[in-house]
Formats: sequence, C-alpha cells, structure tokens
Amino acid sequence: MRHWTTLSFLLSICLGFLAYDANLFVDLGEPDSRATAGIFAQIAATMLGFLIAALSILASISSHRLLRKMQQEGHYRVLLRRFFINSAAYALAMLAAFVVIVFKKYFQITMVVAFVAFCFATLLLVDIGWRLWLGLHNLN
Repeated sequence: MRHWTTLSFLLSICLGFLAYDANLFVDLGEPDSRATAGIFAQIAATMLGFLIAALSILASISSHRLLRKMQQEGHYRVLLRRFFINSAAYALAMLAAFVVIVFKKYFQITMVVAFVAFCFATLLLVDIGWRLWLGLHNLN
C-alpha cells in the first residue's frame, strides 16, 4: 500500500478520461448530472465528517500502548498524514460538486473534475481502512 495514493490518483484520472470520452454526463443529461453532483457533495461532506470524527477518536486514545508504539515507529504520523490527505480530497470533491451545482458554464469538464475528485477520495479510504484494521487488529 506504499504507492496507493499515486495509484488512486492515476486510476481516478483514467476513470475521468473514460467518463469524458464516453460523454457519460452529457448522455445522462444536465438535470440528472446535477443531481449526481449533489449526491457527490452529500457523500463527500458526510465522509469528511466521519474522517474528522475518527481522527479525533484516534487522537483521544493516544496514550494507549499500541499508539505509543506506533508513534515511536513512525506509523502514527503516516496514519495521520493519510487522514489529512483523505480529508482534503473529500473537501475538494465537495467543492467541485458544489461548483457543478451552482455554475452552468463549463458543465461537462467541471462534472468530470468532481467525478475524479470523488473517485480519488473514495479510493483513498481503502488505505485508511487497511491501516486502521491493522492497528485495531493488533490492539491486544
């Protein structure tokens, strides 16, 4: 999972090119695409809230033996960095979807940007989930 951020970004870009090339959001129609952008914004805002809550829970149990060991070995800092990157990606996805909903100019390209940002943020959850599972699994 070392290069997961880069791989997620490249996969999201590829999905965006496929959506643009297939005219996915044009064929879907502007009203339905705007509704889709609204769903992107809602999910991104909700996931951003969950990530912030998980981050605060993680910070509140920092005195636990496992987390102290993770801090000593540098894993805790990596996990925090992943949380911040994922939070920023969901914030970007939420803002991009908001731009699609509000502005009518450059509709197709802004919809593809919102789609790419949402895919990227969602793919980053895999890495955080994996790291959290490893941490909680070894919580003994």
